[in-house]
Parts: sequence; C-alpha cells; structure tokens
Amino acid sequence: MRRLLWFILFIWGGSSFSQDTNMVQKPFSSNILSYNKPTSSISFSGYYRFLGFVRNQQETFPNNSGKTFVINSGDYYREPMFLLKLNGKTRDNITFGADLMLNSLYKGPSEELTQNLTLNLGLNLSTSISTNYGNYNLKAGGVSWYRQSRLTIWGNRSFNRISIFERRPQTPLNKIPIDRYSNYYNSGLIDQGIRYGSRAFQGIFLNASKLPLNFYVKGVIGKSNFNRTAFESNDNFTGALQLKNTLSPNYKICYNYLSSWAQTDSLSDDRRSYSIQTIELDRKWNKIQVQMEIGLGKYSDPENDLAYGEAILLNLKTSKSTKIPLNIQFYRISPQFVNVTGNFLNTSVIEVFPNVGGVGTTIRTPFSSPMVGLGFPINNRQGVSVNADISLEKLKINGGIGIFSEIEKSDGSLSYIHNVNSQTLSRIYLFAQNWGPYNALNSTYRGVYENVNISDTTSSGFANFKKFFNTVEFQAKYNNKIFGKNYYIFSLTRLNTSQKDFNIVPQIGTQTLISQLSEEIDFSIELNDKAAFVFSYGLEKVLGNSSTDLGDNAEATSTNTFFEKLGLDRFYRYTNSRNQKNTLIGLGIDYKIGQNSMLFYRYNQYRYFDPNFIENHLKGWEMMLELKINF
Repeated sequence: MRRLLWFILFIWGGSSFSQDTNMVQKPFSSNILSYNKPTSSISFSGYYRFLGFVRNQQETFPNNSGKTFVINSGDYYREPMFLLKLNGKTRDNITFGADLMLNSLYKGPSEELTQNLTLNLGLNLSTSISTNYGNYNLKAGGVSWYRQSRLTIWGNRSFNRISIFERRPQTPLNKIPIDRYSNYYNSGLIDQGIRYGSRAFQGIFLNASKLPLNFYVKGVIGKSNFNRTAFESNDNFTGALQLKNTLSPNYKICYNYLSSWAQTDSLSDDRRSYSIQTIELDRKWNKIQVQMEIGLGKYSDPENDLAYGEAILLNLKTSKSTKIPLNIQFYRISPQFVNVTGNFLNTSVIEVFPNVGGVGTTIRTPFSSPMVGLGFPINNRQGVSVNADISLEKLKINGGIGIFSEIEKSDGSLSYIHNVNSQTLSRIYLFAQNWGPYNALNSTYRGVYENVNISDTTSSGFANFKKFFNTVEFQAKYNNKIFGKNYYIFSLTRLNTSQKDFNIVPQIGTQTLISQLSEEIDFSIELNDKAAFVFSYGLEKVLGNSSTDLGDNAEATSTNTFFEKLGLDRFYRYTNSRNQKNTLIGLGIDYKIGQNSMLFYRYNQYRYFDPNFIENHLKGWEMMLELKINF
C-alpha cells in the first residue's frame, strides 16, 4: 500500500514537472487580471544635467562672507538635475503621463543639505481623452507651468533683446551648437523652455479644446509661490479660468478670471486676497493686428482694502511683410490693480510677497518705482512705446522708444535692474534681499536690482513729485562667413532714465534722478559641426544726481575720466552721487559630445565699481561648466 502511494505521488509530481517545463509561470501581481490587449505604446524621455563652477575674487564686498575662492557643483537656482518623463497611450486613445523631477544631489557636506533622491519638484500625472465633443486634458500632482493672459497669469516677457552669452539651463539643445545663434539672428527669439512666460503652480489643471461652437476652456486650482502664507501650515489657494471663443480665423474673444487668497495669521481668519476679471480681444485686418485686454481688480488684506482698480493693455502690430514692421504698445495699470502672477510688476502693495525663507526670497521683484526695459508693464504707471524692425541685407536692426509716468505719487525711492553682471552678481548671494556693503542690492532669479533713495520726500516717505521714465533700446544683428564658417555679431544698447519732469526723449544730466546706459556685444563663430566659440563684452554706466544717495567719498569724482583727460568739459561733470561702472569680458565654447548631449563652458572676468561709494568694489573671474544629456 505504501509503495502504491509513493508511485501515485511520483506520477503526479512528474506530470506537474513536465507541465511546468512546457508552460512559463506568470509573475505574481496584485492587479486584477486583464483580458484586453496591453497599452499600445509607452515612451520615456528626459534629461540629466550637471553644473559646476569656480569663482575667484580679488575684491569682495565686506558684509558678504568675504569669500575669495569658491568651488561648487549643483544648481542652487533649483533647476532639476534630472527629469524623467513617462508617456503612454491606450487602445482607446487615452493618454497618460508622469514627470519625475529630481533636484540637485550635489548639496555640499552639511547633513541637512545632503539627501538621497528627492522629489522637491513633485510627481506630475496627466491624462488625455478625445471624444466627438472635444479633447479633454487633465493634469495633477507636483509643479507645472501655466499661462493664461497677461493681466491674470503670465510670466514677464519682453522683446527678447538680451545678451545670449549665458544660457538658461532649461533651454533645449540644438541640433548643432551654432543653431542657437542663427535662430536668434533669424527670429530674435531664444527657446527658454516651458518656464519662459509661465508661472509655477501645484494643483489640478484642466484643458478642453475643439468644443462645440469653437469654444476653448482651460483653468487651474491649487497653490502658487506668489501669493503664499508666511507659515507652511496656513492655507493659500489660487484659481483661474479662461473661456475663449474663435468667432472667425481673424477674430477671437476671451474671458479670464483669477482669484487668490492666503491666510496671514495662524490664529485668526485674516486673509490677503485679490480677484481679477478681464476681457481679451484679438482682431486682424489684412496686415494689421490689434490685441487688447481690459480688466478690473480688487485687493484686500488686514491693513489695506483697496477700491476696484482698472487696467488696460493695447498692442497694435503690423505684419512682418510690411516694409518697416511696427509694434505700438499702450498700457495703464491702476495702483489698486494688484496681481503678482501677471505680466507686470507691483509697486503699490509690498505685503503680497511675504518674506518666507527659501520661498518668498526667490520671487521678490523690484518694487520701488523700477526702471525696466520695453515690454515690462508696471502697476501705478501708464505709457506708450513704439518698436520697429528693419532689415538691410545681412544687417538686421530693431529698436524702440518709450515714455511712461506714474499715475499717483509713490515711495521716495527708485530701483534699476542691472543689465551687465546681473547673473554673476546674483550667483554670489542667491535670492538675498538688501545685501551688499550699503544694503542696496536684491537678488532675484538670475538677476540683481539695486535700490536708490530719494531725498525730496514728504514726512511720510513719499516722493514730492510723480516720477517720469524714458527708455530707448537699439539692437543690431549681423551675419556673414569667414573661411566658410558662419559668424554672428549682436550689439545691444539700452538707455533708461527717470526724472521729475516729462520729456519725450531721455535726458542725461543733473536734472535726471538716475540714468542707466549699457552696451553689450556678443560674437559667435562656427568652428565646425560640433563646436562654436562665443565672446561677450558688456559695459554699464549708472549716474545719479544730488536728489539721490550721496557716497562716502569726500571728494567728487568725474563721470567720465576719458573725456576729463582730453579736457572736454561739456562731456563730463563731477558728482558725489552714484557714479557706477560695471564691466564684463567673457568667452566660451559650446561643444556637441553626441547626438543628444552637449557641453557648455563659460569664463568671464567682471568688475563692479563706484568711486563715490568706497566699499562698492567687486572684482574677480568665474568659470562654469555645464553638461546636459537628453534621452
């Protein structure tokens, strides 16, 4: 009997074993078994990026740690060092995706900074559904970038008149290195990635297109870094909606809504909130296009309850096929119209930006009557600008002139954004406010602006006059070949002034509160299909008059030592106020390592100097190396 039992077990085991050899076992899964075919396609893409730099300073600011030599890796601008995008599509044409963004892993020896893999920018999930009644897209999760209208949600975008010596890390790679410079020559635009012109949100995004009657809807509800709370545990939300209708191929109308609020006190229900409603019109007639957005806004916080404020943006453009393409812009933004997510800077309410360490400091922008370039609207300001383009064979010229004024008297100060050495200065003290030897510098995202105090003020600190502003920008671009290789020369001249009186053209002299003149020249040449050489020179001069800050040097200095040596008295004067001079000389190599990988090397020598402000002396060199790999 025992032998019979062993024989049955042997036969059963043998048959089981032989069956296993012919059939592959499925791996264990907790998912419900699916009888449908698997997804039709899944793809992965993304990039890895490394950044390292060395800085050596011969002269340093005394209250900024005094470091003369720095070696660093990683990007403290919080750009992701690694991005992985997953995209899939089912048989039913439903798409889904996820973005995995890892922040810098190179955070130094500190235990608090050194981390393993992190999800500082979050994990994004998205899906798309196509129906006979429209296409619907839904995204939720971590940080995403959203744009709606210039008065509601929009990142600052100007005429893209910039020096392109430095490269933003999110800028996509070109097929060959010289393409970056040829694209800028041909179109005047540099692809700066999805962030350019958009705002960061964390929440739920909806997009519905191809709806009946030519309607289009999109919106977001979630959190934004711009109107946030001072405490992490407090609530803050921002919601926006856009409803657009295309009446004809040449006529569009749009309604925009924005509402944002944040708790200001963890022990009470006090809030800081603002809401905005706007109407957009876009109309084309032959070679003329008119774009207009008008709106009303309401702002309130525990200390301010502003009345409704109006805003209008108007663009009149002629097509590029006209002999001299023109772009005429007019805007008026009331001081009561407050919005920190729109395409304009706010000067009337500073409290919108709480001083949150590591958060609020990254987004603080110039408030004190900023002097800005063309295409940057300011609230409590109105004005008009005219821009034109001319092509003379291989020479392309574009430029503009603008006149602006305050609507109401404002704070007794000014501010100006540095055109030369701005990114270099911002890397020395990241996201810092009121730094430098005279606490006048403020670092934003890849830029620095400087505050200037005005002495002609009331007892409450407001200026005794309305400030007027003039701006002139002139850019020339040239392309040719030498030894069969393309080379490009870009020249950019900018002049910004502020004064007490209205002037059609900028004035330079003792009547001007602040005058800022800068010249930037970029040269790039194609070495071969894999390499391009770049060179840059920048010079910036800033002068103040007796109504602005006085320096701590007892002796007045000449505004132009060259003309002083020549004895040309009419071309210079002596001053005790700002007499600032900034210079930059840089060179670099863009090198293509492989099909989807490039190496960028930059070296620059910089100097920030003012003889009237003795401690305003900064001098050194900086070397940067960036490796970016797409996959």
